[in-house]
Amino acid sequence: MKHSLKISILIAVITVLLSVAVLLINAVAVMLSERFHLQVDLTYGAFYEISDETKGMLSMLDTPVEIFVLSDVGGFSGSPYLVQAQQIIDQYPRYSSMVSLEYVDYAVNPLFSAVFPEFSLSHGDLMIRSGERVHQIFAANLFHFTQSQDGNITITASRAEEALTSAILYVISDDSVEIALLTGNGAADGGLFTLMLTNNNYSVRSVSLSNPVFDGLDVLLLFSPTIDLSEDVIRKLEEFLYNDGKYGKVLFYTAGVTQGAMPNLDMFLAEWGITFTDGAVFETNPERTYNFQPFYPTAQYVEERYAIMLRDPSMPFLMPLSRPMDLLFTSRDGFYVETIISFSESSGVRPADAGETFNADDSERRGPIPALVLTSYNTSSASDEHLSSYIIVSASTAMFDPQALQNTSVSNAEYLLNLIGDLTERTDTINILPVSLAGRTLGITSAQATTTGVIMAGVVPLLILLAGVGVWLHRRYR
Repeated sequence: MKHSLKISILIAVITVLLSVAVLLINAVAVMLSERFHLQVDLTYGAFYEISDETKGMLSMLDTPVEIFVLSDVGGFSGSPYLVQAQQIIDQYPRYSSMVSLEYVDYAVNPLFSAVFPEFSLSHGDLMIRSGERVHQIFAANLFHFTQSQDGNITITASRAEEALTSAILYVISDDSVEIALLTGNGAADGGLFTLMLTNNNYSVRSVSLSNPVFDGLDVLLLFSPTIDLSEDVIRKLEEFLYNDGKYGKVLFYTAGVTQGAMPNLDMFLAEWGITFTDGAVFETNPERTYNFQPFYPTAQYVEERYAIMLRDPSMPFLMPLSRPMDLLFTSRDGFYVETIISFSESSGVRPADAGETFNADDSERRGPIPALVLTSYNTSSASDEHLSSYIIVSASTAMFDPQALQNTSVSNAEYLLNLIGDLTERTDTINILPVSLAGRTLGITSAQATTTGVIMAGVVPLLILLAGVGVWLHRRYR
């Protein structure tokens, strides 16, 4: 009896000790999970994990950064993309003691708006603050959206890390690159590209060509105007690039196939070594077309400097609906012209006045044809300092369309961000690609798509049929 009692007491003590140990382990695990990232992301591409670039940026933070999420903790639910965004947001304070994160239930705490009186706040927004600098991320800017044929809006990719990392870089930076989108004269708005610049820590605003003032600006964007610029505007563009002899400015100009002759603008570009003709560039090699469309060619990298900046230099650059461009010279009187992206030898030009019977063999001009050109004026200061201003000239404005900028099979977004960052000497930018939870995009050319279709629709069924016949014959005559 006494022996049984001792065993019972021993079992009870062990049970209590194990229960206490489990509670302590759970408490320690909860504390560690709040401070450190203990989860393991086994998804392809680590969709729920912040990138090494962001981790490196966070490890070097020496300035306190506050992140306010205008939602309760359970507000990011109902969609895999919302869950992914919250997983990404929650990791930032785990990788830096300088980052604090607070969820604010905006529905029950409307007085929070008094903390940021100059901003219009709404549910789901993120507010990032460091000292006096504040950046707002609208909830919609955490994702890429698309509209289906039935009119429904769906999320196609998450850009939560890109938006949040860029916002942190913005609030801790002392300087910012000021960019102006030139409006009027029928110019395209390039909305998706300017949004991409804003999301990557550039300050972007609009300036009307009717009365332009370029003071304090670093980059001008002029996208395929259809009405010629006045002589006064041309003179202001020249003064902007000259910059009182200090240079260091950038003009980004894109052409479009609907443009006509514009004498003033054409003369300005000719001074920098560039001229355009009417028509549209097409591609005859299906290996270099997008979605079987000859006027949606992919272009090849010529200048290695910017190609090696890409995560995957084998990814093509899409140049839809491009206008034919020519170089008038490569160097003259301090001006230097360099093709950095080119259409292939199998490309051609369809003239604007070509009839319906036109075919590729009728083209009078063959590739290679310049697609993206970097032209510069270089000089030296009294202290032998090298000074330059640049004009980026693109044959296509449609390279800013969603199928180009948001397509993970082409490099448009990454390449253009690298190019702008290099010319403006940015050191506080990190290019982070959007994340699609639908899996990898099947990036194949038209020729590859045709070959795959033939194999899947013809060769594979034929092999299955032959295998079936062989099995039947074997059983029939064995």
